[in-house]
Amino acid sequence: MCKLFEEWSMEIQAFCLKNNYSFEKAKKLSKNWGKDFLLLGYHDPEKGKTGLLDDTPMPVVLHIYKDAGGHLVFEQTEHTEKYLRDTEDFVSELNRKIS
Repeated sequence: MCKLFEEWSMEIQAFCLKNNYSFEKAKKLSKNWGKDFLLLGYHDPEKGKTGLLDDTPMPVVLHIYKDAGGHLVFEQTEHTEKYLRDTEDFVSELNRKIS
């Protein structure tokens, strides 16, 4: 597992809970990182076997980085909802609206 993901896991989990995203899904995403940033991306194994090594498209799902003050910033993308939505809560919410 990525060291930054482990180091920032409490904040990532809090972000997921606050936004009704699945931390379990976030843990399973591909991770790319630098000194002060972490990119979570979705790798579709049907589109390629080795990800970046064979130029498989891998949309960035969430960009996490430290700002100048050292605080984590969570930058969502157009793919965040699709790949991180907590489907169990989403289904429960839909059932409540239907009832």
